[in-house]
Amino acid sequence: MSKDSKFKRPFRTIILISSVFLIYFVFTYLQNKFQKEAIVCLVEKGTIRDSVTGNVRVLAALRFEIRSETQSKLEYAALIPHGKPIQVEANQTVFSMETIDLEHNLKDSLNRQKAHDKRLAVGSSIKLQLELEEQNLEAYRTLSNQNSQDIAEFELEKKSNLVEILRKQLENEKIHNEEISMSINLEIERLENELRKRKILSPIRGTLVSSSVKKGDTIFNGQVMGEIQSTDRIIEVTLNEEDFSGIEEGQKVGVTLFSFGNQVFEGVVKRLSAKVDPQTGRRTLFVDLNSIENLPVGASGRAEIVKAERTGTLILPRKALLGNSVFALKDGKTRQVKVVIGARNLEFIEIKKGLKEKDRVIAETPHLFYDGEKVNSTLLKN
Repeated sequence: MSKDSKFKRPFRTIILISSVFLIYFVFTYLQNKFQKEAIVCLVEKGTIRDSVTGNVRVLAALRFEIRSETQSKLEYAALIPHGKPIQVEANQTVFSMETIDLEHNLKDSLNRQKAHDKRLAVGSSIKLQLELEEQNLEAYRTLSNQNSQDIAEFELEKKSNLVEILRKQLENEKIHNEEISMSINLEIERLENELRKRKILSPIRGTLVSSSVKKGDTIFNGQVMGEIQSTDRIIEVTLNEEDFSGIEEGQKVGVTLFSFGNQVFEGVVKRLSAKVDPQTGRRTLFVDLNSIENLPVGASGRAEIVKAERTGTLILPRKALLGNSVFALKDGKTRQVKVVIGARNLEFIEIKKGLKEKDRVIAETPHLFYDGEKVNSTLLKN
């Protein structure tokens, strides 16, 4: 074997070993360079509110559609179409229709009633005649009993028949007078009722929010003329059916309305609906807010109902949760850990089992990682 061959063999070995180390270092470098970046957080003890959220809608406590009960021409409207809503008091006139025709008819009926009452006060001529004939009949009977020859039986029977006829005439006259009185009274009552229908009063103290008619319009029976809403408000909150577990009357609620920005209205759960909407799978509760002034009907927003508050417990950001597990980080590798969840809200969850304080957990997009994966990590600052 030549000297050149002896020299080349260890040189090749050195080259091979150097190449292996170089490949290893390049691979390690590239692996580290292209490892996923994980945003991690520490499991810490703190306070968490066990809460759920729902959609909010502001409703009027009372709402009345103003409908006409008669037909006539409109004479007065407190609010014109598309006008600015106005405050109204209970029993305040909001719409009125022309009544001149009814007033004339009512005046005529009242005059008829007055004349009829005067006739009744004068008395019945039939009654006077009956009283006279009854006296004559009694005298005839007395004479007949004393001396039957002086009074013929025919005359006595004739007088008795006349008295009976007068009694029936008097009874018929009474019936006729009662019919006239009833007819006049019914007509007066009908006209007065019709007059009341032509003046529409507000049933409550509230706001006349809309009007669809104006002075001079012909109004028809049953036509919607406007709407009155009470100043009191009902705050309706709808939740998913599964979120209703643990909700009770009296629990604290925070409400935000889109038209009020970040302002939070505080209140409590007032009552729970017993029904679930079969189409949406949502259930309703109603909230009593501490302040409801100037809340517009129809406003929408979000509500957070606080079921309970726990202190000194392990908490994590909710977005770290992947089903019923999280990705913990140890020695640069991910480890999928099953956890038991307690309280939860939109931002955080309570860890009852599976992790301990100061454990590092992937806090964002955990679905992009897999168990045992090497990652670079950046600690999320609170």
